[in-house]
Amino acid sequence: MLIFEYLEKWAKERPGREAIVYGDRRISYADYDRAVDRIARGLLKLGVQRGDKIGLYIPNHPEFVFGYLACTKLGAAAVPVTWRFAASEVKYILGHSDSSVVIMETAFMDSDFIAKINAVRDELPGLRDIVIIGSPEDVAKVPGAISYDDLLSDDPGLGEELAARKKEVEEDDVALLLFTSGTTGLPKAPMLTHRNLVQYVAGQIESSGISDDERLLMDIPNNHVGGAVMAIFSVLYSGNTLVMLDTFIPQQVLQTLQDERISVMGQVPAQYILLFMQPDFDSYDLSSVRFAVASGAPVPPELIDQIEEKMGIVPFVGYGLTETSGAITFTRQEHPREKISSTIGVPNEGIEVRIMSPEREEMPRGEAGEITVRGGAVMKGYYKRPDATAEVFDEDGFFYTGDMGFVDEGGFIHILGRKKEMYIRGGENVYPPEVEDVLVQHPKVLFAAVLGYPDPVMGEKGRAYIVPQPGTEVGEDEIKVFCREHLAKYKVPDQVIFRDMLPLTPLGKVHKFMLYEEMKEEQA
Repeated sequence: MLIFEYLEKWAKERPGREAIVYGDRRISYADYDRAVDRIARGLLKLGVQRGDKIGLYIPNHPEFVFGYLACTKLGAAAVPVTWRFAASEVKYILGHSDSSVVIMETAFMDSDFIAKINAVRDELPGLRDIVIIGSPEDVAKVPGAISYDDLLSDDPGLGEELAARKKEVEEDDVALLLFTSGTTGLPKAPMLTHRNLVQYVAGQIESSGISDDERLLMDIPNNHVGGAVMAIFSVLYSGNTLVMLDTFIPQQVLQTLQDERISVMGQVPAQYILLFMQPDFDSYDLSSVRFAVASGAPVPPELIDQIEEKMGIVPFVGYGLTETSGAITFTRQEHPREKISSTIGVPNEGIEVRIMSPEREEMPRGEAGEITVRGGAVMKGYYKRPDATAEVFDEDGFFYTGDMGFVDEGGFIHILGRKKEMYIRGGENVYPPEVEDVLVQHPKVLFAAVLGYPDPVMGEKGRAYIVPQPGTEVGEDEIKVFCREHLAKYKVPDQVIFRDMLPLTPLGKVHKFMLYEEMKEEQA
């Protein structure tokens, strides 16, 4: 089946069931499908073709979900753009993806979407249409933009065109482009197809035992697989209810878990820690929660104990990547306790895992190597990056994750660490080369190196080592302000350390191993 066919199935079989809850808005499956069709017809009016890319610069609001599903009905790919991005990052996402249309809100939190899109519009020649969800005054602030209401104005003749377009869509059409980064620092866009997402969610549902009578909380960003796939599509696949929050605010999450009788929640470890830190945590009734997933970062054994103690359930620990459509291994509640505390579980249905040597030979049980994955959930490849795609797949179709681990005699997978330099700050992936590229653009910075260091709440935080240009003076605040102008806030280093010189390799590169060893001594 195709992604949108699940929506149409439930709109017929469960038309009155709550599909999406957002604040006071309660949207049935029938209304969900009607809203998606209106956007799809509007995009047809704009000339959107099968294979086009559509930017969705929208926070965790129902309009994001409607736009996402509308893309799938047209054979187009949705390109989520997070509100956290700086203008330069928005430009890169929309430009590299070749987005021809962007549907956007005007602002969220402290992020002015209109100012950012106006700042980069002239550098995006392929962006034909900008659709603004806002007032006429807001629309007028972006030259040439059209209003969301105009997009939704129905043309009776487009119903047949939409029906014909849906018949053209195939399982291997790209449905979603979610940007990630590699150690080069340049974001890459894994192409996730209808087939990838359907097979991923089928395996996730089969492995977890989630029923067709669940209410799932979504408080994680929609530009992550955790939001766009593991939340939005897994709920749609099984005809359940998605309860959306703008963002993670501990008190709001706890209140929503109680009031909406949430049965499934997925959080990164830092979020669970912050929830448990709330002084009134025990006053909330969380008895409805049956499935608590912890993924997106290493899960400390003591946190697993804390989840069971405070919530009365054994969590599911998961591991996955954007390239695999989501978490493709999970522990199960029935697994031995020591396996839940020390492993990332076993592969989902339809997923094969091999541990490979640097020579790309399979390692025996118990021996460490790189974790590789094969299955229907694994991406089609990186958009416009055949070189990067070739690097991460072998001739047998296994994807090389860049993470090191081993499989024990019981078939449980142990993760040892990341082969790449990425660190995970509160569930957000941060790639040091990307941050370093920004730092060295500062006129007072000569050398820069960024590393992750352990943090009891966020999991990891970022530290920048900087060598100033000779004859200049620069402070930590100046560096952080500069970074905030060019990077999402979570990528801005938490610590800035100034040095006269950094250790260098014979080739003149920063010798990060020595810096890591230095940090280990500090922690000891």
